Amino acid sequence: MTRPMDSFEIAERIKSYALDLEFTAVGITSAEPLSKEGKMLAEWLQRGYHGSMDWMARTRDIRPDPRGYFPEARSVVCLAANYFRDEPLDYTDDEACISLYARGRDYHKVLRKRLRKLLEFVQQLDPGAKGRICVDSFPLLEKPLAVRSGIGWIGKHTNLILKQQGSWFFLAELLLSIDLPADDPFNEDHCGTCNRCQVACPTDALNEAYVLDAQRCISYLNIEHDGPIADELARDMGNLVFGCDICQAVCPWNRFQTETEEPDFKERLDDGQRQLEALASLDQASFETLFAGTPVRRAGYENFMRNVKIAMENRDM
Repeated sequence: MTRPMDSFEIAERIKSYALDLEFTAVGITSAEPLSKEGKMLAEWLQRGYHGSMDWMARTRDIRPDPRGYFPEARSVVCLAANYFRDEPLDYTDDEACISLYARGRDYHKVLRKRLRKLLEFVQQLDPGAKGRICVDSFPLLEKPLAVRSGIGWIGKHTNLILKQQGSWFFLAELLLSIDLPADDPFNEDHCGTCNRCQVACPTDALNEAYVLDAQRCISYLNIEHDGPIADELARDMGNLVFGCDICQAVCPWNRFQTETEEPDFKERLDDGQRQLEALASLDQASFETLFAGTPVRRAGYENFMRNVKIAMENRDM
């Protein structure tokens, strides 16, 4: 007769299988609410730093509590997946620059596939287990959960940093209805006196360490923001037409980053397709075709063309 596994053995097997699925790091925490971080979120919203991202305000009460999204949750498996590739982080003034994470296949699809396999594995270990998979489009405070699970710390640029590995990672979570032993939280901050990310931000979105003013963040402006962009901010966008990697590019911890082995994260555009003149001639159908299956479609055709126009104006200044 097979011996039933205890929660410690289940937790270790989950972690081992997650690494087999090519997640870079995995930690487990409880599904208890993040009370301190919930208060910090409320203050951030009160300051208007979310800009026009109204959904963040609408979900403010459930974001700090994993059970707000999945009432049966008892444990949260937090995961990080490397997406770094040794490619140019910027291009010539005649080319559009797209954030590294968005140059390949939409990571939501890639990570959900892995998470489904992980949930199936958990249910083989414990047939009574129920779960929900989450990849950043769900109302969860992912980074604080990752810190509480012991994966890393949140840097001054507000991205999660893994010690000796860097910050070029996607985050994902598996909410489970079973009790698993929690890992020790990551209680250290290894940013020290370094403020390279703050100094490098062209739009001063990081004037306050560990606090992002999304209204000034280039990634917010060229992805989430609809309509015109103030001239003083547009001038600092350069040729960034989708996203921005500047704060990560200057982070000393990213000298340790290794390349991902995930083929779906490889660059999908060739050199000619990055030319601003070529992008400026796209109609909506050709935009949808060119960026099918990538995160770039999130910006929408009108906003993307606005961003291309800004890049061309910055080039010609």
